[in-house]
Amino acid sequence: MNPKPEILIIGGGVIGVAVADALSRAGSAVVLIDRDLPGHGCSYGNAGWVAPCFATPLPRPGLLLKAARWMLDRRSPLRIPLRPDPALVAWLVRFLWNTRQERFVAGTRALVELSQYSLEAFGELASDRRRGLDLQRKGLLQVGLTPKGVTGLVADLRMMEAFGVEGTVLDEEGVREVEPSLTGPVAGGVHFPQEAHLEPLEAVRAFAKRAEDAGAQIIPSTEAIRFRRDGDRITGVLTTRGWIEPATVVLASGVWSRSLAAQVGLSLPLFGGKGYSVTVDRSATALRTPVLVAERKVAITPHSGRVRLAGTLELVKDHETMIAPHRVDAIRKTATDLLGLPEWVSVDEPWRGLRPCTPDGLPVIGRSRRVPNLMVAAGHQMLGLQTAPATARLVTDLVHDHTPSFDPQPFSPERYE
Repeated sequence: MNPKPEILIIGGGVIGVAVADALSRAGSAVVLIDRDLPGHGCSYGNAGWVAPCFATPLPRPGLLLKAARWMLDRRSPLRIPLRPDPALVAWLVRFLWNTRQERFVAGTRALVELSQYSLEAFGELASDRRRGLDLQRKGLLQVGLTPKGVTGLVADLRMMEAFGVEGTVLDEEGVREVEPSLTGPVAGGVHFPQEAHLEPLEAVRAFAKRAEDAGAQIIPSTEAIRFRRDGDRITGVLTTRGWIEPATVVLASGVWSRSLAAQVGLSLPLFGGKGYSVTVDRSATALRTPVLVAERKVAITPHSGRVRLAGTLELVKDHETMIAPHRVDAIRKTATDLLGLPEWVSVDEPWRGLRPCTPDGLPVIGRSRRVPNLMVAAGHQMLGLQTAPATARLVTDLVHDHTPSFDPQPFSPERYE
């Protein structure tokens, strides 16, 4: 391991490895460390969507009122804990402020731009067969179980059309024409034909392989413990393999970025949005198109040999990783009702991951004003995979002082400094 690299990236999820890939191909000497195996944290068991139509911030108008109603439902799509935690209270106050319509639309505009770039970048990566990435351009079908659910989907479609995302409103018959395997009751939906999906771990490995081919060093099972500072700069990072002395540090360790950033006086208001997934055997259903169930926020995605069922969000601290069986059951029941899964089907590989959530629903991407050689790339909520290539491009532009490919202002760490 190079003990004095030009750039040290902390975090080997899809954001970290995509940044390593982009920086190394731009000529930087890069070392990436991860506390586990790259891609085996939050980037492992998610739905795998690269869908600009899904690029909305978590705080949306009316969400807190829904969350209040959901508090009594143990299987609700969103759970916000009630506890006397000053950090959580402050986070929720900011969250509430960002549920205003103008903030929601502005945040969506910024996220759609990242997602549209990333969709094309994934296409380029998948076109190189050496990388082993299977990108499926099967579109995305959003279904409403009730007329009210369909109305919400149509409202989101109209907003997305203004940002160049194409979709079609469908009645019940149209939904079943797009996806005949849906046997449960639906009221209608929206079909987005350009969206894609992939296996998230494959994406991490593809980025990692290309980064290593360009000279990056990727070191697993290596945890960053603390920073050493001289004035306003980081001069060393103590890891479980010893000291590393980089010129620039990129902090991309998801929800755990908060505690590391705090060591140098940078406040990152990140809470873990614990999400779940399970898989069922592909033979249990003929599903061919990824599906979002609007009212239950459950994503159903056909992958090679299996179908992944994902959903729910529990706002938790970074150490609260226990799997709640009733959450898994809620996801399975939604999919069973919609797909008519047979009684014999087994639910395998229960998984949870902590999606790093900011109170405005936008990631933190950019250089710290307090610590000029610290670059942050964290807080991507449920959109880490589908914005990873664009995040990597923006980080690379900023590290090399190039004109940014995207407006960096919505993502700047300065909004929390």
